[in-house]
Amino acid sequence: MQFRISLYMKEFVLFATTLVVGIFSAYQYSTYPILEALPEIKFSWSDVVFFVLMALFIFLTSKYKKLGKVSYRIFLILVVFSGTQIVAGSFLSQPNDLWATLFIILVFALIKNVFTHNIGVILGVAGIGSILGLSILPKTVVIIMIVLSFYDIIAVYVTKHMVSMAKNMMEAGAIFGFIIPSEIKGLFSNKQEAQAQMGDKFMILGSGDVGLPVVLVSSMVRYSVAGAITVAIFSLLGLLATHLIFVNQKERKPMAALPPIAAMSVLGYLLVLFLL
Repeated sequence: MQFRISLYMKEFVLFATTLVVGIFSAYQYSTYPILEALPEIKFSWSDVVFFVLMALFIFLTSKYKKLGKVSYRIFLILVVFSGTQIVAGSFLSQPNDLWATLFIILVFALIKNVFTHNIGVILGVAGIGSILGLSILPKTVVIIMIVLSFYDIIAVYVTKHMVSMAKNMMEAGAIFGFIIPSEIKGLFSNKQEAQAQMGDKFMILGSGDVGLPVVLVSSMVRYSVAGAITVAIFSLLGLLATHLIFVNQKERKPMAALPPIAAMSVLGYLLVLFLL
């Protein structure tokens, strides 16, 4: 069995940093009075319609490249901007948080290398995930993770529209995930250069595979920071399982990364639920 420790450590650092930033932001915001009463979210038909429309959007953008290119670029900037402002707002006062956000967005837009891209993804995913987690109960997040794990399997291995969408994102220069180089020097490669060598010297870890664990650990912060950290550790074990499955493929192909990560995250949640 292969274990590419150098590659895994890069995945680990990016994933762990996002989890830590998410937990920190969630903890900071959890003291806000508006979050003291957290009602249980119950899905309505409008929520079902929303998810169906999102799935349809993903399907359409995977089929029509022109629509996808514009949509992906705009959406990526919005995610990085929103998440960065949330993270900045957790420890900076106004308007310093806005100035810091605008600076980071400027760097993200102008310096188009792998390092700045990954920093933008960390802040975007951690910020949005932390606030989203604080508005959802942990058991609801667990259900969402299980459902989306099955969706991930279908989208990657059956309909394969997730693979098509990922290719369109790369062509549009808007990758929703971490770009992980096989060598450290690859962190300072231009994103276009990285995209041209994808599968050889670079790989992608999708933002959803990282974002959902961030939402789960953030949703637990209000009840137990120790519990949130425990689940984060289990998520990282899920990342290890994903890494081992990926590097030991006989033929290198795109894989559904969420199921192993979600499985270990849910296991960590159940352990916390029954032991803490």
